[in-house]
Amino acid sequence: MSKVVPLACSCGAVKGELNVVPGDFFHVACLCCDCQAFAAQLGREDFVLDSSGGSELFQTYPAYFKITEGAEHIRALQLKPKGLFRWYTACCNTPLANTMKSAHVPFIGLSVKLMQFDSAADKSAAIGPVTLRAFGKHARGPMPADAHATFPKSFLPKILKFMGKGLLLGKSRPSPLFKGGKPVAEIEIVS
Repeated sequence: MSKVVPLACSCGAVKGELNVVPGDFFHVACLCCDCQAFAAQLGREDFVLDSSGGSELFQTYPAYFKITEGAEHIRALQLKPKGLFRWYTACCNTPLANTMKSAHVPFIGLSVKLMQFDSAADKSAAIGPVTLRAFGKHARGPMPADAHATFPKSFLPKILKFMGKGLLLGKSRPSPLFKGGKPVAEIEIVS
């Protein structure tokens, strides 16, 4: 049974909803240097990153995500020309999501910091625990014992199955981050 989770940026100007559908998501922590650089670019490292430098992400289909208020505050950047689109709010520099460069890819990695829960128990009931910690070799301090040094190859079949299902069922649309196949904001490339 799916659950609708309210979303809001830090200042509350951008709001939305996420339909959490069992079996259609991955709850992960990414410790890669790009996720850390994104948090630093926004000036939100203390808010976004855990003690090891990980970003908690909820990877699902774009069709399950919707913005209900404040779409005019959405911005995006790339850390390198071929990198992911990294979406955030201009009002308070809250990270929103990571997407591929194409609107047709049925994948979005939403920042769990957007998700509004009444309690830790409510969060756990809705999205469960982190099931994968990847790129631990980039951890701040010692690599967490439960982290993989890179992205584990054993996880690839799950990702491929997820992407195939999303393509087959058209789960890349609608997306509040793309309109007519184009990003809703100009993509700034930062070095």
